[in-house]
Amino acid sequence: MIDQELITYFEKADKFEILEAENQAIVHFSIEDSSERDRLFIKDNMLMFVLEGNQSVATPNYFYKLEAGESIFVKKGSVIVCEKLRNGKNLECLLVFLTDDFLKRFIKEYLQMIAPSELLDINSLGAYQFFIDKWMNAYVHSVLSYFELSDLPPTKELISHKFRELLLLLISGQERSYFMSFLKNCLIENNSNLDNVVKTNMYTSLNVDHLARLSNLSLSQFKREFKKQYKDSPANWLRAKRLEHASHLLMTTSKNITEICYESGFNNTSHFCRLFSENYKMSPLKFRQQIPA
Repeated sequence: MIDQELITYFEKADKFEILEAENQAIVHFSIEDSSERDRLFIKDNMLMFVLEGNQSVATPNYFYKLEAGESIFVKKGSVIVCEKLRNGKNLECLLVFLTDDFLKRFIKEYLQMIAPSELLDINSLGAYQFFIDKWMNAYVHSVLSYFELSDLPPTKELISHKFRELLLLLISGQERSYFMSFLKNCLIENNSNLDNVVKTNMYTSLNVDHLARLSNLSLSQFKREFKKQYKDSPANWLRAKRLEHASHLLMTTSKNITEICYESGFNNTSHFCRLFSENYKMSPLKFRQQIPA
């Protein structure tokens, strides 16, 4: 079931609709104007269809920018980035959230559709990006029609069918081998410990609570284990590492302050500049100006 953090995020949209079944959710939302660069942690696997405007997704290893007509499957632990919309542009997206349990059942049920020799040894970047073709466009419109029948909402069984239909379309397409390989890769039990989760996400905007969730620990357990390993609190350690990374980008790249702010894991430019000034006793711009030519 969609959590309160997601609900709060989508309630800020001009239009927000949701269908739920089997702990999965389909969300349709649209925004007419965005003055902020909002970020949202994704705790379940997600398929995003950008119907209008532009949207971005950050995985621990890569940053994806999507335009209308593009779609992406991202595994849990990624971040939706809603950037300021271009003048005259609206944003409209259809999101499908899928749990690990659902994907495991699907793979077990339909693995016979893919020959073992077709499965690839891939190193997943955390997302699978694809265009909305005619088949997928028909699927999107069929889901949107469910939202239009507000006076006669679909049964839970019909909604559940739409989740399976979506994945069946993806494993029936031209890139079926790659997608099924990606799907299996997402679900590999990697026994990643706290250290691996922290090192993988240290320069993303994930907060301590998000990292605890990815580590399958409660917040108090995470803080306790973190203190044992790093001899510091998670907040202090992450802030120091992100500021260190920002200083490295200032010295070695020509990226502007806003780009460096977000690429170092900070959500707000003014907050980043204040923290940087407190730590280095000068603003990021002055820090860059003092670097020898």
